[in-house]
Amino acid sequence: MYFNEDKLKAIGTRFEGGKLAKKVHKSIEQLKRHDPDVQVSSEPTKFLLVSNSSILCGVSLEELEAIFLPLDEQAEFVVYPNKRSYSFVQCSSVEAAIKVRTELHGLIPMALKGSHQPFIISYVNELPEAKKCENYRPADLGIIEDYISADYEKQLVHMLINHPSVQSLKHRAVVHFGHVFDYSTNSASEWKEAEPIPQIIEDLIDRLLSDKYITERPDQITANVYEPGHGIPSHYDTHSAFDDPIVSVSLLSDVVMEFKDGANSARIAPVLLKARSLCLIRGESRYRWKHGIVNRKYDVDPRTNRVVPRQTRVSLTLRKIRRKPCECKWKEFCDWDRKGSISISPNDYVSKLIVGEMSVPSSEDLALKLESSYVSDVYENIASHFDETRHSSWKAVKKFIDDIPRGSVLYDIGCGNGKYLIPKDGLFKIGCDMCQGLCEIALKKDCHVARCDALSLPFRDGSADAAISIAVLHHIATFERRKKMIEEMLRVVKRGSKICVTVWSMDQSQSEYSKMRGNKDDVGAIDSSSQTTNRLKVHDGKDFEQQDVLVPWTIDKQGETFLRYYHVFKDKEAEDLINNVDGCELISVEKEQGNYIIIARKI
Repeated sequence: MYFNEDKLKAIGTRFEGGKLAKKVHKSIEQLKRHDPDVQVSSEPTKFLLVSNSSILCGVSLEELEAIFLPLDEQAEFVVYPNKRSYSFVQCSSVEAAIKVRTELHGLIPMALKGSHQPFIISYVNELPEAKKCENYRPADLGIIEDYISADYEKQLVHMLINHPSVQSLKHRAVVHFGHVFDYSTNSASEWKEAEPIPQIIEDLIDRLLSDKYITERPDQITANVYEPGHGIPSHYDTHSAFDDPIVSVSLLSDVVMEFKDGANSARIAPVLLKARSLCLIRGESRYRWKHGIVNRKYDVDPRTNRVVPRQTRVSLTLRKIRRKPCECKWKEFCDWDRKGSISISPNDYVSKLIVGEMSVPSSEDLALKLESSYVSDVYENIASHFDETRHSSWKAVKKFIDDIPRGSVLYDIGCGNGKYLIPKDGLFKIGCDMCQGLCEIALKKDCHVARCDALSLPFRDGSADAAISIAVLHHIATFERRKKMIEEMLRVVKRGSKICVTVWSMDQSQSEYSKMRGNKDDVGAIDSSSQTTNRLKVHDGKDFEQQDVLVPWTIDKQGETFLRYYHVFKDKEAEDLINNVDGCELISVEKEQGNYIIIARKI
């Protein structure tokens, strides 16, 4: 007996016949590629493969529940956050699975807001096997399951939940011991004491020391009580505030904590923290990766992709206040700037009035060091991968080149892999680049190329009819050096000749990149009137928060990530630069896909 149409939300257009058969075949082939251990069954089972039903297809778990639960209120789901176009549904019985498939196979449910493909449903013998959690963990992260007993957990929870000093925050309740945690700075001061650490937690610390998971006694303890659906934003435990490691004990309920690579925001590692487990956030997992818990009422077990409802959870975090400068090797993510000031003063240190390693350079020498480490060295490492990804031309740049009279000499300053040198367009083109690897790649493409610094070109005065420099100027770290590069380009072209220079814009709201992000971020024009900080930050892939940033470049196959220095240009900055160069006339500044295309003339 089936649900009538008034109760059933999954009503829509149904595919039948040969068209449906083709889609079934395609669905089974996808399953073979991604989950070869799962076999399609010719006989009904309680396990269903449902194609076109994943988050990748724009179908949320809530929409799946709205469609399937009216047919089987005990149905359970296995969903994939990415890389799969299907989900699995485990029904309460074979009979229930038959009902579900009869109602939904070949149907485009009207309840779906974003999908225009029908559900293709097949019976399978079993669900995918569990995967090892180690495959999802950042380096140096330690997980020890069943570290504390159920009886000890009960005592801890009773003490924490009923403690008179429990405070309510927006999404959780907290209580501090030893020293007060300051949420405005993500730090703790050794001068601001909280309630003494209870003996039951001191006993836990004794065990951690005995098991050699820590070497010093933590002196700042934070207990959090999370109701189902509540989490904590993604964050670093401040480098300058606490020693390594950060220790966390989970109580009452399992939860999935998401770790996000600070050098590659698309790299997310979901890690299952089981009740009574110990989590050691140390080394790279502490200093390079952010961690947080998403606000939602369910989790997806990273081992099985099975949806698990959340319960009330208590966490106990143990930290040791840092009393000397942080010297971790992940300085790009560290708020304690080497040889300089720190962004906050959590332990009442006095900030030094000198420039640190990760500060925006204020001199020629510092700029050279920054460009060497975060531009020149990086491009040597990524040259071959860069070549694989750089083929298309900017429309405005192509138009500039097409307008140059045939037979003219064109210099390409920072020619990269030679993509603008390759076309046979009647011009005599010579390229140059600081990167040896890119020069060799361009040379193999029969390009004329020299290795040199863009601020010291090896060409004679007035020897070219035009010059271009595509995506190079924004790698130059000071205004004076950027000005020098424009002067060099003007020096080597004839009087009356034009140059074309492109740079990244701070406002990426009209770029294809921002369109691909869709509604994930609030994308719009940026008020870039000032630098938010004098310290270089790693760009997280969203809107630019400041002009001087380190932008990740990830080599997918190798999993390596490199950080490139950029000075992204704010509105009218290109005009100001050109107007400060003697003998230079600005012709136009156009915007194309998040880039400024600057055209100027030597006068």
